[in-house]
Amino acid sequence: MSILPASTVDFFLAGLEAFMSRSGQGTHWGVTVLRLGGRPDARTLTQAWEEIHARHPMLGARLKRQWRGWRWVWETRGAIAAPAICWHPVQPLPPDDAVVHERLQGRSSAGELTTPLWMEVFPWGGEGEHVILLTWRHALLDGTGVNLLLEKLAAGTCGEGPPVQPLPRRESIAQVYKLAKPLTDRLHAMTSAGCLSAWVKGMPIGGRPEHRLIELSAEESGRAVSRLRKLCGDFMQMPFFAAIAARTLRLLHEQRGWKSPEIHLHLPIQIRGRSRELIFGNHMGAMPLFLEAESLGSLEQAVEHVLAKYREAMKQAMPKASDALTTLASHLPLGAFIPVVRWTNMGQICSLFHSHTGSFLPGSTDFAGAKIHNIFTIPSVCTPPGLGIFISDYAGRITVTLAWRGEGVSPAEVAAMEQRIRADLTGDAEGRAE
Repeated sequence: MSILPASTVDFFLAGLEAFMSRSGQGTHWGVTVLRLGGRPDARTLTQAWEEIHARHPMLGARLKRQWRGWRWVWETRGAIAAPAICWHPVQPLPPDDAVVHERLQGRSSAGELTTPLWMEVFPWGGEGEHVILLTWRHALLDGTGVNLLLEKLAAGTCGEGPPVQPLPRRESIAQVYKLAKPLTDRLHAMTSAGCLSAWVKGMPIGGRPEHRLIELSAEESGRAVSRLRKLCGDFMQMPFFAAIAARTLRLLHEQRGWKSPEIHLHLPIQIRGRSRELIFGNHMGAMPLFLEAESLGSLEQAVEHVLAKYREAMKQAMPKASDALTTLASHLPLGAFIPVVRWTNMGQICSLFHSHTGSFLPGSTDFAGAKIHNIFTIPSVCTPPGLGIFISDYAGRITVTLAWRGEGVSPAEVAAMEQRIRADLTGDAEGRAE
């Protein structure tokens, strides 16, 4: 048995999953989809799959509290056996949304998923196309980790295995509280101003995971990249995609006649060292960004506003404040964490979940010997906030995933949000200032 350090975002996701379980929303899963133009090599894929399970004891770890020091850690008891990759027979169509939604609920045709990674290969069509569904548990993996995992699987080997990180430096409660204070002050100001998500008190909690894929063509993706560079330059993509996500939620509020003076966005930031061997455990922390809804009238205004708020947050050391506040919260029982967050945020967790995970398998054109057509991830979200907007790309082709729960968002609202996202990305007339 060995002990590995847990990050504050590991605690956040474990608390989120505990809330989801208690409110009937299940375990927190994500599905990464690989669309391939041929059949992946079974030997290459199986070898890497089995090596990953043999060399990464985190796959069999559980998050627990050390009584001495009251610190959350991952306790591992050795490697777990790799579940067999499921090779389905040839089908007339690729796996549909119902299959993906079943995986997002932690189920397969064989029953409940019992391991944190599950891989299936679906051959379909007359040209030898294949689709791989990689289902993964979010408590152990995030978008960065998924990309690293795909690199290992594509290469057919796991490498040398994960390095062991030292436990983080201990700080006194007084020091941690001092670091957290800028964020606690800002959260108090937010709740005074008012902040909504896609959910308000009285709406149902739960329902099965739903999603809508917004797949841009190569031409549309090129227009989006041109627009991004015009508004943000060559080196910073965050304000562009964060502004689109915030404007989409603002549109939903307007259509419902809701007033939300602010939008509380959790912005993913790197918190762990960039070792390519540290696949499991979460790489990205969350920096809170507090946007004024009135400053999102056009995409140009929204990008400028997001960038100004980001600079303000960095000046106030919000990344450290966020980490410190979660460190303080980690002294709570795991099941009490999200209820306390909702109590302090007037029923909300944040306004929406959003991330831009960057490019999958940069520079690669094949996966285990099969040509790649596209890669994207479909995460599940919980209610509240009830809405997620996730953006990724493969080889310059942008895919956006809209995720929600049950009846929390209507078909008409989904269609309107898709129209806004497409318009903002490509620069069409619709989606600009009203």
